[in-house]
Amino acid sequence: MHRRRLWLGMGLLLLAFVIRAHAIQALPPFNDESLHIRRAEGILIDRDLSLTPFKLLTYYVIAFFRPARTEAIFLGRTGIAMLSLVGLSATYATARLLFGQRTAWLALILAICSPFMIFFDRLALADPLTSALAMMVVWLSVVIVRRPEARWSILNGVFMALVILAKTIGAPFLALPVLAIIAFGGATLPTVWKPRPLWQWLITHLQPYRHRLLTAYGTFALSMSPFGLHVLERTLTGRYVMLVNNNLVLGLAEDRPFPEVLARNLGTLWDVNWILHSPALWVVILLSAVYTSRQRPHAALYLIGSVLLGWSMSVVLGAELSTRYLTLGILPMLVMLAGTLNLVMTRLRYGQTLVVMGIGAWIALFAAPFIYRAWTDPTQLWLPPRDRWEYFANFTSGYGLMDAADDIEQLPRSEPSGRVNVFGLNGSCHQIRLYLPNAEPQDDGPVWLECPFFGWYGEFLMDVGADIQERLQVESQVYLLVEPEIPYFDVHDLDPLWNWQEVKRYQRPFDGMEIILYHITPLEGEVP
Repeated sequence: MHRRRLWLGMGLLLLAFVIRAHAIQALPPFNDESLHIRRAEGILIDRDLSLTPFKLLTYYVIAFFRPARTEAIFLGRTGIAMLSLVGLSATYATARLLFGQRTAWLALILAICSPFMIFFDRLALADPLTSALAMMVVWLSVVIVRRPEARWSILNGVFMALVILAKTIGAPFLALPVLAIIAFGGATLPTVWKPRPLWQWLITHLQPYRHRLLTAYGTFALSMSPFGLHVLERTLTGRYVMLVNNNLVLGLAEDRPFPEVLARNLGTLWDVNWILHSPALWVVILLSAVYTSRQRPHAALYLIGSVLLGWSMSVVLGAELSTRYLTLGILPMLVMLAGTLNLVMTRLRYGQTLVVMGIGAWIALFAAPFIYRAWTDPTQLWLPPRDRWEYFANFTSGYGLMDAADDIEQLPRSEPSGRVNVFGLNGSCHQIRLYLPNAEPQDDGPVWLECPFFGWYGEFLMDVGADIQERLQVESQVYLLVEPEIPYFDVHDLDPLWNWQEVKRYQRPFDGMEIILYHITPLEGEVP
């Protein structure tokens, strides 16, 4: 029985990897993936071994595979897809520990087929990695309550540190060991919810587990000490480091009342679950939270608490809530759903048939079509509006840039450099390097790609114009790749400087930002 269970589990994890890794480049690269690859190159080439915690692990995961630049998206995404199996395994282990073997299989199947997880597990981003590591903390926090051996507390501390190093929005998961003790430590919750009695109750309740907590948090502190000292040293020397994403700021920072921002984020949270889980499953998930709270209150307290901790930092602090920030709460939520489905199978006369048919219908009608479209044509995916904007229509998307890169290689080469001279005046110019080998100015490839910094408000645009003008003085062919709708500058400020000849336009999906390739020449009377 144990051997058959092992082979079945391995088979399901293999299926999960195939779902996540097959045709993994069907969706063109996203801006942040390219930035992660650039930082991984810094580790590999410049030996810039960063110690700044924010998203640190993703850079090292990509660097571990030592990819050539044109292979970096494939290897980086495949590495993340592989590590997502850690989160799936922890999902299985948590469900088995809390509800039993049958629930573990249900939770694993739901997680494997979850469109919410599949979409992001196929991207070289920090969020799916953080989600996988956070699920290990969810599991290990229960384990340390039930098993007194120090090795489990040490392991828990290590994974808490890894979560923070993967992405700072995982910080609320540091409360999980305490939450697990509250939920499964055997005490009855206090009836008087005044600050002092509650605090006294908490101290009394945690006391028998103090050695496990000290070991876990001590290991965490020790693991994080090099990174904390790095941040301290940078702070004392005036070289401040960013520990939290720019999009995670208090809502008041964007001149909107905090309640309004919170309400908007909660609305976004509802919408993305409605779309990516399907309306039917999302309603079942909400009902399962109520049902599990009544039938298995301790497990419900822990799992609902894990979900809320996973979403808390993003929902409360998110000026702009991206769907990928919410992946941290999905796996614990699916464990809770699986626990409810198991109770239905046990207590209803035809419960097993009902659950099997329901899951089968959801996979056949919702999950499987999503997987097929992710493999073949991601533009046909059912996605929230913000995700369509981020990954398809905005300047952050690789759509259009890949086609432009193919055409650029075929352009006439310039003299005297013997290369195609291109200036990228677009928001994600650095992505183009992923499709063009040896395109940096110091390289010797067919394309000479410059990605000038024009400033966040276009403040350096005229300096960029002067650099382009200087290139025109020595090269016979110069091209500009421009996004006219980019918010950082107005391209018309450069219009009077040269003659502009449009070569080709590239339209992103969903009526997204257009990219235009121009051939520019000096104005009449100027000597090139």
